Amino acid sequence: MAGSRLEKLGTIFTRVNGLIKSGAMKVDDRPIWYDVYRAFPPESEPHYAKPSQPLKIPDIFYPEDTFRATFHKETRGQLPPINLQETQQNQNVTNIAISMVATDPSLSVNQVIDNLKKTNVLQDYKTSSKKINSPTINDNTNKSNVDKTNVHTKETNVHSS
Repeated sequence: MAGSRLEKLGTIFTRVNGLIKSGAMKVDDRPIWYDVYRAFPPESEPHYAKPSQPLKIPDIFYPEDTFRATFHKETRGQLPPINLQETQQNQNVTNIAISMVATDPSLSVNQVIDNLKKTNVLQDYKTSSKKINSPTINDNTNKSNVDKTNVHTKETNVHSS
């Protein structure tokens, strides 16, 4: 039955054109719009696209992901920086800890941290939160009388000399 293929196999123009070419439809019986469509075809052919089925993508968690999260939470501020230019790619502290757990799954995070501290792989690398101040310039030749400027209200405090 042709009704079940409606707008799924080719456009209506290609189907009518095929009927005329095969002789199933006389040229005199063509639809009114056929000549207009043939004279002014669209820039891109319309096509029927089957709607996509909703696909649920499962969350992917590997066993080392939970270990890595707990390890980083426990060792916050103790991990050394990673040198990305080193040729040995898998020699950072996290990968060493994961390989230790892979060889002995009975180890807890605290036991791995203790083992890394004993072997001097994990040390305190606390980063300072000091604010770096720019050096002050003691050049008074280019100093103006303006003390502060409020950018939002354009108010200026000026010293009178």
